[in-house]
Amino acid sequence: MRIIVGGTGRKTGKTTLVCRIVALSPERRWTAVKISHHRPESGAAYELIEEREPGPSGDTRRYLAAGAARAFWMRGDFEQGLPALRALLGQEENWIVESSRAARHLEADLVLTAGREPAPDDAALLALLGGAQTQRERQPLE
Repeated sequence: MRIIVGGTGRKTGKTTLVCRIVALSPERRWTAVKISHHRPESGAAYELIEEREPGPSGDTRRYLAAGAARAFWMRGDFEQGLPALRALLGQEENWIVESSRAARHLEADLVLTAGREPAPDDAALLALLGGAQTQRERQPLE
């Protein structure tokens, strides 16, 4: 399953929604990716860094604490990093990307927007996850 979580701005609940989805369906062994525009300190055009330590702060650490199998932070020039991101995601069966821009560049089974309305409750999220999987099985995306 491929999911993109975007938002209407900063502090709209995107990371919280990603963590809820991961925690509700740990059997999917999610690869979660946070995308931000911040320039890498290294001076590179972009970086795609794997987080290895779960924790209560930092989006990628929160993904791991929620139960993600892997977590990455991509920062810098999104377009330049897109081939590396696609290569990573192409190896993963279940991924979730936190980015408002990603929906224009990646094919997903489900795109959610945090901040417009109250977040769905757990039952509604599970229904969305099940419904998207059933739809994908009937009509695989290429």
